[in-house]
Amino acid sequence: MIYNIQKFILFFISLILIIFYTIFGYYFFKQEEEISNIILKSLENNIIETSYKLAKSIEEKSDILNHRSLLDRISSNEDFIQAILVFDNEKLLLTTNPKIKTINRNLKNYKLNSSYEKLMNQEYIEEEITFYEGKNLRKLLLVFVFEKEEIYTHFVKNKLDFIIYFGLFPILTLLLLLIILRIYISKPLELLRQYAYYNNIVPKAFKLKELEAIRHSMVDSFTRLEAEKKELYLMARTDSLSGLANRNSLNEYLERLIPTMQRNEKEFAFLFLDIDHFKTINDSLGHNIGDELLKNISSIIKKTLRPSDFVARVGGDEFVIIIQDYKSYIELSNIIQRIQDYLSQTWLIQTHPINIGCSIGVAFFPKDGEDIVSLMKNADIAMYEAKKLGRNQYHFFTEELNETVQKVITLDKQMRQALIDNEYILYYQPKIDLSSGKILGVEALIRWINKTNKFVPPSDFIPLAEENGFIKELGIWIVDEALNQYVKWRNMGIDISIAINISAKQFLEKDFEIKFIEKLEEKKINPAKINLEITEYILMDKSDYVQDILNILHDYGVRISLDDFGTGYSSLSYLKKFPIDYLKIDKAFLDDYESSSGKIFLETIVKMGQMLKMKVVAEGIEEQEQIDYLKTISCDEYQGYYFSKPLNNEDFEKLYFNNLKDE
Repeated sequence: MIYNIQKFILFFISLILIIFYTIFGYYFFKQEEEISNIILKSLENNIIETSYKLAKSIEEKSDILNHRSLLDRISSNEDFIQAILVFDNEKLLLTTNPKIKTINRNLKNYKLNSSYEKLMNQEYIEEEITFYEGKNLRKLLLVFVFEKEEIYTHFVKNKLDFIIYFGLFPILTLLLLLIILRIYISKPLELLRQYAYYNNIVPKAFKLKELEAIRHSMVDSFTRLEAEKKELYLMARTDSLSGLANRNSLNEYLERLIPTMQRNEKEFAFLFLDIDHFKTINDSLGHNIGDELLKNISSIIKKTLRPSDFVARVGGDEFVIIIQDYKSYIELSNIIQRIQDYLSQTWLIQTHPINIGCSIGVAFFPKDGEDIVSLMKNADIAMYEAKKLGRNQYHFFTEELNETVQKVITLDKQMRQALIDNEYILYYQPKIDLSSGKILGVEALIRWINKTNKFVPPSDFIPLAEENGFIKELGIWIVDEALNQYVKWRNMGIDISIAINISAKQFLEKDFEIKFIEKLEEKKINPAKINLEITEYILMDKSDYVQDILNILHDYGVRISLDDFGTGYSSLSYLKKFPIDYLKIDKAFLDDYESSSGKIFLETIVKMGQMLKMKVVAEGIEEQEQIDYLKTISCDEYQGYYFSKPLNNEDFEKLYFNNLKDE
């Protein structure tokens, strides 16, 4: 059996205690017997001496009464004698204690062996008084009755003294010793054991020199081992040339990342990057030049990526990049393009100018692969497709996705360039008063006619602009263009309101309301003539902030329209909380005006608008029957192809003046 230090010390101390108490127990009982023997001998000698004195001084039995004072003195001077009795056969002649007049003669004292047993169990001792009465030999019985309580008290006190001096004190001493051993030996050794086993918490310095030497040696050894362990760990997971992660580290990273992405149902992009014509550089300039170039390339790639991205060198000129947390394929493409742009610079390596490019293949988890092997294989295939396209390209694994992304990227570039090249134009759709048929205003709608004079539908580029944030730049252009057009028309006598659509991102830009009001003041435009059309989605985001902005604009005099009412997360609380001037009913509800449910819905909106003192505008009107129906429910305004499609400024001017003539 193997003991730990604490158990061994406890066993050792227990053994000492057992031996200690065995020895002292033996001496205690021996001493107890010796004391009992002394007391008993003293009493026996005393009774013999008393018997002898009485025998010499009495001549007849009645003389015993003359010696009562002697017996009283002996009884009072002896602590262990309760009474002295004198018997003539069974007849009591004298007693020093009137309470005690008899003795138990049936007690068989002779069976008690030790003095302690005799003293504790006997009730008395007796001795004969022999004397001559004349010529006749007479005998009396002298009895010493023991004072049991005094005897018990005497020995109990001895036992208590023994327990205190030879029991409690040694125990306390040994407990103190145990505590000291635990603090200075047992606990330090246990801490050393734990440190040796777990190697986590370094023990503080010990008081004992030998233990401190052991601790210091262990700390020093483990520190060196930990440093070597970390070094070996890094060596096993770090590419020695570039300092980037190697294939082992890539595998470990993906083993952690893939389960996380599976639980969260997210994707990430797996990029396989290969340097174009790198073999030619090694062959023509030497491997030392190639190695230095790889170091510089590795450094640039690492700096180009975001902190959440991961890069590893998995071959000579091959790198794997893991990109996550991208909002769209456009953002991902921008990251890839940024890497290629940085690598396409002219590199000066030991006075050698080197121009390189890189081909990148892209696979996505989980649709292009759910494990390391399949992702690596498919990204490698995509990379070779990029090389086939002429190198310094990137290619997605699936052709369909690649074409879609490339189309979106192309559209993104063209869309931004179109703003520089003034390819955008505003068209204006009239808003008509239902009761009078008069043009009350227009809604400004953006159109894109590219260099080839081809019309690009808003449904193609507006969602993309919303996604990549270009809508903010486009929104600024729309506002400026619409306000400038208003000023021109006002100077021509066309004093109508203009409705401008404002996107959520544009509206939530810092100081939007301040900048917008400044433009109105700069152009001296009556704010009541400007109508900002917003959707319900704006009201949902940062509700309190949006309310403050709308209140500022509305208090200044700008009209607010809630566009496409009923198509989003409509809530009556919006109408109560926000300063809305116009409700615009989406075309989808007007198309259903003939059904009973459609009529109920339309009538409810109109009545609700009237109750809240809002104007109601119906969109997408294409038939006279719709006009007639809207009049019956007292709708205020409408717009749609029935009156006019969106027109450029010149065509609208003609329509407006013709409308005035018809009045």
